Amino acid sequence: LLNGNVFSAAQAKQLLAETGVRGLMIGRGAIRNPWLFDQIRAQLRGEKIKLPAGREVLAYLHELWDNEITPGVKESAQVQRMKKFMNFIGEGIGEKFLHDIRRVPAPAEFWRVCEHFLGHDEPMPLEPVLPSNKDGRPQKNPL
Repeated sequence: LLNGNVFSAAQAKQLLAETGVRGLMIGRGAIRNPWLFDQIRAQLRGEKIKLPAGREVLAYLHELWDNEITPGVKESAQVQRMKKFMNFIGEGIGEKFLHDIRRVPAPAEFWRVCEHFLGHDEPMPLEPVLPSNKDGRPQKNPL
């Protein structure tokens, strides 16, 4: 088994081919992109990979919120709990999302930021977006 920062179907296929392992252990990549397992299977079968639209990612966040909230806990604490997940998920959305979401104090602001960045029907690869270079251009992913 191979373990460690698997974040895309193409990367998974490459790692399987290069190492000869029989399986992958995926943690943070699956939090960021729960569609990753289906994407990897499609990649290995030579099929087109389906990328989730922004609204699908937003729906996933609503499900995650519903599964993670604890009755009787203050809303601000719920937001703080979700921010832990946002550190992984936000890597696939971008620096501005991470900047904004890390500063929200309450659920209304949390959902406002999520809607702003995810309230669309464009496909999202959800691969980690690397920080910008000094000249402002995004760095290229090495894989």
